[in-house]
Order: sequence, then structure tokens, then C-alpha cells
Amino acid sequence: MHLALIISSLNPGGAERVISNLANYWAEKGHKVSLITFAPPTAKPFYPLNPNIHLVQLNQSQTEPSPFKRLKNSLKRIWCLRKTIKDLCPDRILSFVEMTNITTLLATWSLKIPVVIGERTHPGHYKIPKLYQKLRKLSYPWAKKVVTQTQSAAEYFQNLPTLTVIPNFISKPTKTKSTVDKVEKIISVGRLCPFKGFDTLLYSLPILLNHHPHLTLTIYGEGAERGNLEALIQSLNLEGKVFLPGDVQNIQEKLLEADLFIFPSRFEGFPNALCEALATGLPTIASNCSGNVDVVQDGVNGRLFSVGNVDQLTTTSLELIHDLPQRQLLSKNAKKLPQTFSPERIYKLWDTVMEIDSK
Repeated sequence: MHLALIISSLNPGGAERVISNLANYWAEKGHKVSLITFAPPTAKPFYPLNPNIHLVQLNQSQTEPSPFKRLKNSLKRIWCLRKTIKDLCPDRILSFVEMTNITTLLATWSLKIPVVIGERTHPGHYKIPKLYQKLRKLSYPWAKKVVTQTQSAAEYFQNLPTLTVIPNFISKPTKTKSTVDKVEKIISVGRLCPFKGFDTLLYSLPILLNHHPHLTLTIYGEGAERGNLEALIQSLNLEGKVFLPGDVQNIQEKLLEADLFIFPSRFEGFPNALCEALATGLPTIASNCSGNVDVVQDGVNGRLFSVGNVDQLTTTSLELIHDLPQRQLLSKNAKKLPQTFSPERIYKLWDTVMEIDSK
């Protein structure tokens, strides 16, 4: 079977990682896989791809500030994608992320190729321009299936009869935390953007340092919010205590080196970085936003605090830093998470929704 997978780019990110994993899985199963992006031909995929995957990069990235030029480029992008799909003649199409989903559905109108689309954030929290909201409402019923990562996100599209929920899989790490007897290195991971809530974490840190001056915080990730975060670090006198090293490939190694993981998002689709930290057995604190509450049971495998509540985050952090038995219990239970979200189970769900024989 020929499968065409479509996403805006293959930069670092949760959606990019999932679609790369799916492409690799289906290629390894012997299917013909074309992976289409709107990135320039010279763009390098961040995540490794099976050499049998046909990578098609259309050089149709949206960068124009003018609304008129954006509209013109959007029409050009739709035409270019439609031509590419007609040339490739795939049996099934999978598209990820709302703007790309709309483009894909418009580009495939009347082609009679089944299209499955994946929403990768909670649409009730992540706002897109009003025009695209209307286009989403118009075009999503055309999809063969609409896939969300959580039940709470699915409720946003409750009027669609084609809904299904498929969480991300969580691989069992090759190594897990063997000891959690100290807290010195705090870690967080995510794109540097406002909805990740890293400002909440930074505002909490001076109080933590008053009690434990040896603590350090490292936030792995890159994004447009870097300048604002660096300014906040400076204003809070946190230089030498907070580090922003950017994206890294070996995040598992960094998790194993850390003592406490804090994930302060304002909203999430399905929190891949949080799941990786839990599976590693790293004592974890997360905000109680959608997505996070789908994987963290407060007091069982992690701790939850109210979104944006600096005082609550600080109190919970100090409690966990001081309570070794609690850290040990959370670590032990967190390591069980991959059993619930095993790759075998999740890939089978994707085979079903794409109508692929998974035997």
C-alpha cells in the first residue's frame, strides 16, 4: 500500500516525531511511504527516517507578513500539494496539524483518496485565525477520520461522526533512574513558546533557591520565546542557575542525569516530553492542563499543580525535594507508564484507522 504522510516541516517537535515514527513503522512493514512537507528541499529532518521513505519537500513555507500575500501563497500551496498528490497517487493520506490538515483537505477535494487528519493540540486552547477556524469547520467533515490524542480534545469535535482518539506511544527506555536520593538538577523540555509556561517555572525558582541554593535548572528546547525567557532570567538574577542549551538529540541521557522534572504547560495535546520523563522514572511535577492529566495521576506517578500557579508549584517542588519516600514511590509508579501506551498497541490503532492490515 502507498501511504502519503503530510506535515508542514520535520523540525523538532511532538507532531514531527510522531509522524516520523509512523513513517518509519509503515516503511519497515513493507509499505511504500511518501513523506511530504512544505519545507525547503535543503531542510534536514530532525528525527531519523528509514532510507526507503520518499521525502518530498515542496518549498512552500508560509513566511509572508501581508494577509494578501499569505492568501496568495496559501492558494499556491494548495495547488502545489494537489499536483504532488495526483503525481504520487497514494492509496491513503495522513495529515498532521490543523493548518496543514485544512490545506490537505482542500487540496484533495474530489480526488477520492481517503484522508485521515490528526489534531496535535487541544483546539479549544490553541487558537488559529478566524478564517482558518471557518475552513476547519467546513473541511473536517470531508476527512475519513479525525484523530485526536485525548478524549478532552475529542470533545471539541463532538459533532463529527468520524472521531477517534489515539494517544502517542511511550517507548520503554533502555535505562531508567536507579536512584532518586537527591535533588540538585531540575530539568524541563519543550519548545520555547508562551503556552509551555516556562515563565511560571522561572518565577518559582528564586524561592526554591532561597531554600536550596545548590539547585540548577536546564530547559532543553528552542523557539521564539528565547529572548523573553533570557530577559526574565536576567531580571530574576538567575544567571548561572538557569541554562537554555537549545535542542538536543540525546534527551534520554539528559533525563537520566537530572533529579526532578517540571513541566509547567498552559495546555498540551499529548505531552511527549512529560511521558519520556515519567517512563525514565524521573520524579515529576506537571501542570494540570489537558494532556498532562491524561498521563499523570497526582500522588501516584507524579504531582500536579494548577496551571500558572507559581505558589502551588513552589510548594509542591519543596515538598518533593524534602520527601525522599515520595520521590521513590512516584519514580517506581512512573516507570509503569509504557505498559499502558505501548508502541504495539498504538501502532495497531493507527493501522486500524488507516485501514491497513496489521498482521
